[in-house]
Amino acid sequence: MIKGLSSDLLKKCTMIESKLTVIKYFIGIDVSKATFNYCLRYGGRYVVNGKVANNVESIQEFVETLKEIQGFKLGYAVFGMEVTGVYGLILMNTLTKMKAKVIVEPSTRIKNSLGIIRGKNDKLDAARIARYLIKNLQELKLWLPRRKIIDELSSLSTLRERMVKIGTIITTPLNEDINFIDPYISAANIKLCNPSIIQIEQLITNIDLRIKTLYKNDERCNRLMKIMLSVMGIGDVTALQILIHTNEFKTITNARTFASYCGIAPFEYESGTSVKRRARVSPFANKRIKSLLHNGVRACIGSDQEIKAYYKRRVEVDKKNKMSTMNAIKFKLICRVFACIRGDRLYEKGYVSFKPI
Repeated sequence: MIKGLSSDLLKKCTMIESKLTVIKYFIGIDVSKATFNYCLRYGGRYVVNGKVANNVESIQEFVETLKEIQGFKLGYAVFGMEVTGVYGLILMNTLTKMKAKVIVEPSTRIKNSLGIIRGKNDKLDAARIARYLIKNLQELKLWLPRRKIIDELSSLSTLRERMVKIGTIITTPLNEDINFIDPYISAANIKLCNPSIIQIEQLITNIDLRIKTLYKNDERCNRLMKIMLSVMGIGDVTALQILIHTNEFKTITNARTFASYCGIAPFEYESGTSVKRRARVSPFANKRIKSLLHNGVRACIGSDQEIKAYYKRRVEVDKKNKMSTMNAIKFKLICRVFACIRGDRLYEKGYVSFKPI
């Protein structure tokens, strides 16, 4: 069995989340590059504001200072912050090592939950995050730290994406120039850029080799990648993105949640009898993974006879929209991935589970 996918993990998460009911101290944190502002609310009326340097030593001193407050215990406190990319990593990891409860939420979710907001500064943002923690205490989910290998794979994946973009920025105009500007000028430009293009391509190859070496040397990651790659339409880059953004299927554990995360799940838009629009996907999504899945669907339509027949029937016979049909196929691929991960098995066509109902 794959390590870490047992019911013990879910039980542990449930136990931790149940402890949120004893929270008495709510610390909202607004993170920036060099510092972070905090707002501590407790006792229904007490508020403490401050600013701390964004480094390990200062964070540890900050927590020790909080312990000077009468009755304060780290087990009764929750720290909340917005998703800020790399700027928040030191704070999140340090607090987790100190056994603190950490909540990390997208800024849009926090903003939309607080109603009409006027004005903005770091102190206000920290206070609003603290208010969000108090208001949504029963619905909060603790942040689960990733293993070091996932952090490294995520960093390499981001680096690879940057290099691909740089290569596209250079090569696309050069190719377009060929038919429109003087051939001599075009050839000279291509000659000047060729060394850089070759270096970028080599760098992308090196990054791919490093990524493959990393996950193949880790038993759990290697097994998860093998399972995902056994599903037609899921390539190396797509599988890696799924591995990273689900945190090895610990943070996102089911296909429907992941479909919503990728912007594949349609949502209704109705009100009374006068407002009724067709269901649409949400723009709040990880469009990178959605794009990769789209490429996978295109490959499946050309290679997988089952999916090809389904696509043809829905578009040509049922007269359904092509993009909605492709979204349905994306969801089918996601369901296949999560079903195989759940069963710890490679994908097989026509597989039938023999587990009792």
